[in-house]
Amino acid sequence: MSADIREQSRSVRSGGAEVSTEGTRLQVSQDEKLIHDVVAGYYDAFVRDSAGAAAFYGEPTLIVLPNEVFSLSTRKDVEQFLANALAGLKALGYSHTKMSASRIKRLSHTTALYGTVAIRMKADGNELQRAAFTYLLHKGDSGWKIHELVATDVDKLIGFA
Repeated sequence: MSADIREQSRSVRSGGAEVSTEGTRLQVSQDEKLIHDVVAGYYDAFVRDSAGAAAFYGEPTLIVLPNEVFSLSTRKDVEQFLANALAGLKALGYSHTKMSASRIKRLSHTTALYGTVAIRMKADGNELQRAAFTYLLHKGDSGWKIHELVATDVDKLIGFA
């Protein structure tokens, strides 16, 4: 069962991460809700616990950043990568992330792309930075897991029309 939702501007909380549809069109289905919940859950866990955040990733994981590519073979590798990323953000005053302009593109019944703009916030409520990411998720025996993260320019976030 699938339904189209079109909204001009709306924010919802899911697993502690805020999602804004800001004029985007979301296809809602049971699997797509699960896919969204995985990414939103990851964002929520990232702030609190690197091991918990790493649990949203499958093995292996590929991280593609503007100037570096990381191939992470184990959950421990993912956990360490996320801990280092969080430490760097916390040094800048990072508090939490709001998700915006999120979209899902199903590639098959077991593979999907999830794009979002991460609005990183400071504890005082001011915006720290915006970063866009596209995640490749795969559905296996343990459900949907992130297997790839690709950082993009905010104005280059892939559209899924």
